[in-house]
Amino acid sequence: MADAHLAKIPLAQAFQEKTRVPKVYGAAGVAGAGLLLVFLNIGAALLVNLTGFGYAAFASMQAIETRGQQDDAQWLTYWVVFGMFNVLEYFAGFVVYWFPFYYLAKLGFLVWMMMPSTRGAERLYYSGIKPLVLHVR
Repeated sequence: MADAHLAKIPLAQAFQEKTRVPKVYGAAGVAGAGLLLVFLNIGAALLVNLTGFGYAAFASMQAIETRGQQDDAQWLTYWVVFGMFNVLEYFAGFVVYWFPFYYLAKLGFLVWMMMPSTRGAERLYYSGIKPLVLHVR
């Protein structure tokens, strides 16, 4: 399954052709190195925010190109929740210094929100953000 997704990425294909290492191993190595850096808090804020923004932007552009609207709604919902989370994080920034492994937890939270199998952003939107906005409005 991962190999089929990586086959669509020219950089992964070029990596496999030049190194003769399966592209799945290369992707696992990059992901593992990234997780290790986040765990050790080396550039963790940058890596986690790049993941939360970069992959979501890529998936949103892909969703725009499809005919169906289900994936469009998923990514629009993600951006609403992501924006609200970033505003809350900005005002509660002092908590970050006291919470061990904050960026590891944030990475897990962002991945949970992005995954089509969990649809975490939609859960948060419909259970918390939408009722709050409707109540204020």
